[in-house]
Amino acid sequence: MQITVYGATGTFGRRLVAHLREREHSVIAAHRGIGVDTFAGEGVTEAAEGSDVLVDCVNLMTNNRHKALDFFSRSSRSIALAAAENPGAAMVCLSIAFRPEVAKSKLLGYYQAKELQERVYRRLVPADQLLMFRSAQWFELVDTMTFSAGPVAFVPKMRVQALAADEAARMMAEAIDAGERGTIEVAGPEISDFPTIAGRIAAADADSAVSVGAGPSGGSRARGIPKIVSVPIPGPMSGNGLIPDSPRLSAVTVAEWIRSR
Repeated sequence: MQITVYGATGTFGRRLVAHLREREHSVIAAHRGIGVDTFAGEGVTEAAEGSDVLVDCVNLMTNNRHKALDFFSRSSRSIALAAAENPGAAMVCLSIAFRPEVAKSKLLGYYQAKELQERVYRRLVPADQLLMFRSAQWFELVDTMTFSAGPVAFVPKMRVQALAADEAARMMAEAIDAGERGTIEVAGPEISDFPTIAGRIAAADADSAVSVGAGPSGGSRARGIPKIVSVPIPGPMSGNGLIPDSPRLSAVTVAEWIRSR
């Protein structure tokens, strides 16, 4: 199949492209670097020409409600309209696994925008052509959401059933190959929280940073492990708001992911 992946250079998109090419699909890796701007609507329809599947992996990390809503509404609409110009093409949207109460919180503009994105696709794309792929949080996001100040790392207290981004990409590639439609949720094998995962990553990084001394007596020096400080998050994200009900599970644990980095 020919598959167009929008947002092909992002954390998820580049992994999905690799998995699809391993499966011998012809992949059009669409991104702003080659003139495809889904927010502005530039090059979107052209990138979709002749493709059997269009995949929206485009993202903007912001908790500014207005920016998030504007971005995801315009970006998803431009891709959905490109799908309409390609009759019969399947449409796959990468979304996030979250419960309705998360999107209702006025403090969580990003999740409100993701809910809007899903509504745009459900309104503009026929159900028999649409796959909504809702992934739990990725291990890779922990570093992105950590604020470090000297020996202290501040991490939001988010309860998650996280998985590796590469595992989520693999599972999406499998779903595309199988021609699945409807809604799929995927998650990792363990329920934990971001501070716990951050602590395990920091400990592993400190171990790997042990260096052999250059002096005649040898010896080693280890980098200190930062103190992890949990930052309370008000609302449903501190509870089960980000835990999917009945997801497909990746078997890769955080310990296995850390070892494979």
